Amino acid sequence: MAKNTKPIIIAAANQKGGVGKTTTAMNIAVALGLKEYKVLVIDLDPSESLSNFLGIYGVDTENNIGKLFYNNINEQSYDISDYIIHNETNHIDIIPSEHESMKALDKDVLNSIDNGELILKNIINDNKSVLNAYDFIVIDCPATLDYLTDNALCVAQYVIIPCQANPIVYAALPNLYNAIADVKAKYNKKLSVLGVVATLYENSRACKLTVDMLSKTYKKEFFATTISKQSVVSESALKEKAVVLSNAKDNKAAQQYRALTDEILERVR
Repeated sequence: MAKNTKPIIIAAANQKGGVGKTTTAMNIAVALGLKEYKVLVIDLDPSESLSNFLGIYGVDTENNIGKLFYNNINEQSYDISDYIIHNETNHIDIIPSEHESMKALDKDVLNSIDNGELILKNIINDNKSVLNAYDFIVIDCPATLDYLTDNALCVAQYVIIPCQANPIVYAALPNLYNAIADVKAKYNKKLSVLGVVATLYENSRACKLTVDMLSKTYKKEFFATTISKQSVVSESALKEKAVVLSNAKDNKAAQQYRALTDEILERVR
């Protein structure tokens, strides 16, 4: 795939928590980095999970995505390079999250101003001189359908939907699809669902039935790659190192995330 003159922006979204959304965003970003693409991750989730994975904790980081939002809203000058942290272990850059500022943004600010859904788009458009150096920007969305998620959808070209192989999670997907359709109609005609990926898969009847339902309902979008539930995935956070970096033959999750990334590259070509 040829390098781009501007980044491809992918949002990882699902309003259900615990479905592997952040893990998927992280491993896709790192897998792209392994292929020598320059990748920026934006942690838009107030939980700070992706930031914490990389050893970045909001209380210790003055420059975070929440502050960038406030700077843009209040028309304060800033240098976005001061907000980008390079993570050498995983070979990616990140703009981290911070819990308190992000929760306050969504609750008290974004829903009280005109075009609160477009702040992240404004930030990215205002900083093209820096951000166009990236091939991909991967946005980790909150596990809610709120103004912060809308901000990601308003600027992204693509949405990846990690869906736990569980009937309850599957049943909630239409709500997310409706939210995506709404944003596309109002703000971002270029937005599309890149794919739905089944995560946390186990060899159980419920998982098999869910994957079957996903593949039949979302035929065009459903990724062939399924991500297994493995302890090595959760343990990777303790090491602050994406599981996709492992070359161990018995690490199925690493192999699966690399295969998923290959599918993603095929679809964005």
